[in-house]
Amino acid sequence: MVKTDVINDEPSEQATLGKSQQEPSVKTRDQEISIFQQVREVCESLIVALFLAFLFKTFEAEAFVIPTGSMAPTLKGRHKDVECSQCGYPFQTSASEEVDSSTNRRNGKYVVAGTCPQCWYTQYFSDDVPGPSDDRLAPSYTGDRILVSKLEFDFRDLQRFDVSVFRAPAEPRVNFIKRIVGLPNENLRIQYGDLFVQKDDSAPVTSTRTPGVEGRVNQNSMAPDVDLATTEDLDSNLLESSVLSDEPFEIARKEYRYLRQIMQVVHDADYGVPVFEQLGWPVAWSPDDPSASNGEGWVLSKEKNGRKYSCGQPSDGERVSLTPSIGLSAQPDISPVTSDDDQYLWLRYRHIVPSSEDWYFLSRGELPPHVSESGVVSCNPRLIDDFSCYNAGISRMTQTNRLTNELEWAKTANDEFSVLTQERPSGDGERCFCARNPDGLGCNWVGDLGVSCELSVEEVNDDSGSVIFDLVKGGVVFRCVLAIKQGQIALDIPQVDAFTPVFVPYDFTKKKRWQLEFFNVDEEMRVVIDGREVSFPDAGGRYDSLTITDNGLAAPVPRNRDPNARDLAPVAIGVRNVSVSVEHLKVMRDVYYIAAGPMQEKWDVASLGDFGTGRCDRLTKNGFYWNNERDVARFMSSPEMWRGYGNTKSALLQQREGQFVALGDNSGFSLDSRLWSNDVTPHYVDRRYLIGKAFYVYWPHGLPLPLVKAPFWPNFSKMRHID
Repeated sequence: MVKTDVINDEPSEQATLGKSQQEPSVKTRDQEISIFQQVREVCESLIVALFLAFLFKTFEAEAFVIPTGSMAPTLKGRHKDVECSQCGYPFQTSASEEVDSSTNRRNGKYVVAGTCPQCWYTQYFSDDVPGPSDDRLAPSYTGDRILVSKLEFDFRDLQRFDVSVFRAPAEPRVNFIKRIVGLPNENLRIQYGDLFVQKDDSAPVTSTRTPGVEGRVNQNSMAPDVDLATTEDLDSNLLESSVLSDEPFEIARKEYRYLRQIMQVVHDADYGVPVFEQLGWPVAWSPDDPSASNGEGWVLSKEKNGRKYSCGQPSDGERVSLTPSIGLSAQPDISPVTSDDDQYLWLRYRHIVPSSEDWYFLSRGELPPHVSESGVVSCNPRLIDDFSCYNAGISRMTQTNRLTNELEWAKTANDEFSVLTQERPSGDGERCFCARNPDGLGCNWVGDLGVSCELSVEEVNDDSGSVIFDLVKGGVVFRCVLAIKQGQIALDIPQVDAFTPVFVPYDFTKKKRWQLEFFNVDEEMRVVIDGREVSFPDAGGRYDSLTITDNGLAAPVPRNRDPNARDLAPVAIGVRNVSVSVEHLKVMRDVYYIAAGPMQEKWDVASLGDFGTGRCDRLTKNGFYWNNERDVARFMSSPEMWRGYGNTKSALLQQREGQFVALGDNSGFSLDSRLWSNDVTPHYVDRRYLIGKAFYVYWPHGLPLPLVKAPFWPNFSKMRHID
């Protein structure tokens, strides 16, 4: 049996606010739904039903639609697919708030702008007042349609980080989808953006597995995601007193199959910004010695399929300057960490974020006045934070004109667009400019990073020829060394004597091009080559034993260490006596799990005040506001302000037999185990509420056909397996 349901993933009291005010526009839209749309939905449902009945006739499966973005970017709810008008980067912006949670219909709100995560330009999608389907420049698509195996957990135990569909503890008739991160009989701590586990089998059994009953879903009960910035930071429930004192908390590590879907792209070097190149704006990747970029040092060139960084070899493409005429206000620490570092030619990543004020001038081909006067871009480079473009959309309300009965933009104080938009004259009349949505600003420093590229080696000059990849977290360099001639890969923490470097042989002579990924995530260095993770002896890339204080001595790599000026250049590539090229270069970050909700631990008292918002884990001093773009930029680029920033809040959740903790990948906008707990609802999912494991996105959203311009054509490139 196969049927299609909606995952009503995020009910909240916010869903009913303003419903009475929006009723006229909702009725108008219902009346304007065309017969063509109804026929399309019927045909689509029939095709999907026939396909699933044939494909899954041998076992029971169920199809679900994701309405909200609590699992973004792994799974998309209702969203907009956008291509940035400045750099061409494709990204998604959530549009879940356009749909009323109780009726599953358009509610008069439209997401009309979003921020590109590459160049940080906030793009307005349309200047026209929308009708039922007039948001053509960035139409809203329904969420991913997924397949769920309902027999999966009958044949094997749940594994940590499985994506599961389950009935909501507060309302079992409603289905949720989250990632299972906490297992039975353990204490789960959320801190530093990571998860830490302590096994605890000492408590009595409080629940047992009972046969699940197939749940029916209320098709008209859809709700927006929950922004943790709108929730209260509640006091601790004093669970800390029941934590086992003689058992350690061990970090929960993600297998590569989970990691490759959870990691988010921070910067993709294939997407350049033409206006930056024209005006001499600082580039993200730059060499330590720009004067060496003459064929022997690093050279950037435009290729047919992206951009290529070359060192020690000629490039056929159009060269792009790596020595911009404009500087940066903050200087990273790039001092050598070993005596051999000076022998390498270094290319480093700096996280450069133009402000909304900068883009006001850049978008019309001008330098901002403060940049023209000083010759530097203020508040840059910055720390990498947990910003997500999916959460940074700007919405605008429509209303029905009482005289003409036509839709028009609402002009009220609650109109987010009116607050954030400025109008300025252009050659074509009035033009809209959008400032960044302050509710979507990232405010938690993310130090768990990765770098990915296609590496080509053309010539090795001698036995010392090698390539280094560095990742920085909390001022500490984590290093991967590829010794090409010697056929060896090494992992090292050169500043920490307590870490013993580990080596593994690797034959670099079989080919000259590799797809390489290097991660420093979950207190472990990991290398993946051509999609296969390299295995180091005795799990040698792990360093969690160095993060814990032992016998009263300071830990070599303490978990609560603060970032410093070295974190302003958190990724680097070094080359010595070898000719290489690097293509499709990406910087990635891990999910940052925010400690929030009623399980926040009271014992974790820092010398700093709280941010005042549940979405943030720490504040530097009073007077900084994390919904103020200038304050965030000034703090994130000022190492002298970071004292105590690494000492984050903590939350503790305890599970007994048959109880599981579920968190969303979109940590800042997810109603999950952190926020469920109250006098009626537990923080965990009971085993009997589990429905199954999500395993495939069979219909992301269709592609428009040339003549009809409707999304009927299957989007094969985004159909994917779910880990």
